[in-house]
Amino acid sequence: MGKQKLVIILISIPLVALVVLNFLLVFTPEMGFDALWYHLTLPKLWLLKHQWYFPGGLLYYSVMPRLAETLYIPLLQLFGTSGPKMAQYLAGLGSGVFIWKVLSENKIPKAMKLAGVSLFYCTWLVGWQSGSAYVDLIRTFFEVAALYYSLRGSWKIGGLFLGLAIGTKWFSLGSLAIFSLVFGPQIIFPALLVSLPWFLIAYHFTGNPIYPIFSGVIENSFAGFGDAVKHLLLAPFYLTHPFDDFISPVVGVIFVLAILSLKSRQKPFRQIALVGLLGTILTLVINPPSTRFFLPYLPSLAVAAIIFIRSLRRSLWKKLFLYSVVLSGFFVLSIRLIAMSKYVPILIGSMDWKTFLVSHYSRLPGTFIDSDGYVAKLPEGSKILVDKLHNLYYFPRDFDHTSWVSNASGYDYLVTLGADPSRISGQLIHQNELQIQTFKLNK
Repeated sequence: MGKQKLVIILISIPLVALVVLNFLLVFTPEMGFDALWYHLTLPKLWLLKHQWYFPGGLLYYSVMPRLAETLYIPLLQLFGTSGPKMAQYLAGLGSGVFIWKVLSENKIPKAMKLAGVSLFYCTWLVGWQSGSAYVDLIRTFFEVAALYYSLRGSWKIGGLFLGLAIGTKWFSLGSLAIFSLVFGPQIIFPALLVSLPWFLIAYHFTGNPIYPIFSGVIENSFAGFGDAVKHLLLAPFYLTHPFDDFISPVVGVIFVLAILSLKSRQKPFRQIALVGLLGTILTLVINPPSTRFFLPYLPSLAVAAIIFIRSLRRSLWKKLFLYSVVLSGFFVLSIRLIAMSKYVPILIGSMDWKTFLVSHYSRLPGTFIDSDGYVAKLPEGSKILVDKLHNLYYFPRDFDHTSWVSNASGYDYLVTLGADPSRISGQLIHQNELQIQTFKLNK
C-alpha cells in the first residue's frame, strides 16, 4: 500500500466514523440550552398558538432572524425533534461538500482535500452541533456556499446565500461586510434583498429593523479594548483553548497557516484567507468570543491552510501537517465516543426519553420536564401559565409565560419552580421529583 493511500485511509476513518456518530445523535433527546430555550420552542409555539412574536424578556429572540426556526416548523410537525436536528446534520455535511468543491477548484490532491474537510468536520463543535437543533451549522453552510460562488465570480448567487445566512443570524451582517471588502460591494444588494423580510418583521413588531441590536436587550456585546487586543494577539491560544466549546487541537495552527497564506501571489487564495481571518478577528472581539460565532469562518481557514501547505516545496512539512490532521481526527473521535456513550440506552431502546432527561436533569438548568406526566394530564382546554422556568420545549401543552403575560387572571393553573405557596393565589396540587410545582389558581 502506497503512503498516499495510507494517509487517505487514516484521514477517512475518523471522518466516516464521525459522520455515522453524528447521524445517530439526530435521534437522541435534545439537551442543548439554546435549542430548548428558543430554537425549538419558537417553532413549537407557532404550531400550538400560531403566534410569531412574544414580547417580554424570555423569548425576545422571537423577532430576530428566524429562517432556520421557520424551516423547523414543518420538520417538527412531520418528524418531531429529529426533524430540525437532521437539518443541522445535513448542513454540516453540506459545508464539508463545499470545502471539497473549493479545494477541487484549485486542483488540490485528494489527501489534501480530505484533510481540509477533516479540519472542519472532525471537530468537537461540529460534532455536537450536527446532532442538535441549533442554527450555526445552517448559517455555516450558507456562508461557505457564498464563498464558493463568490470565488467563481457569481456574486449574485453568493449574495443570495449571504442573504439566507443573515436571515438565519444577524451576526452574518458582519460576514456581509467582510465579503463586500474582499469580493466587492456589488454583493451587498442581493444579500440585503434576500434578507429584507427579517428586517421588516423586526421593524413591524419593535420599530427597530435590527432588533435587539441597539435596543438595550443586548448590552456589552464587544469586549473592551484591552481584552480585544489580548484575544487577537493570542488568537491561536484562544481558538485552541476557547472559553466555551472546544474545536480541535490544530485550530490554532491553521489560523497561523491562514495568515502565512496571505503571501500567495494568487488573488483567490488571498481572498479565502481574508474571509477566514477577518471573520476570526470579528468573533474574537465579541464579548464573549463564542466559538459558535467562529464556526462559519472555520472552512475558510481550513482551505487557506491546505492551500499554503500545498505550496510548500519541502515534503516533510506536508507529511507533518497531514499526520497532525490524522491525530487530531482520532483525538476528536475518541472524545466524541466518550460523550456519545450516555446515549447508548436511548439508541438501543432500553431507556425512554423522559427517564433519560430526568437522569441528566443536572445538565438542564431551568428546563421543564414533566417527569411523572402530571401536567400532560391536566383537563383539556385548561389555560396554563408558566413562571420562572426558562427552557420550555418539553412542555406538553399550550401555555403562556409570565414574561409576556402580565395578568394571571383567567388562568386555571400555574406551573412554576421553587415558589412559596403562601404567596400564590391558589392551591399547590402537585410537585414532581424535580421540584416543579403545579398550582390550581383561584378565580
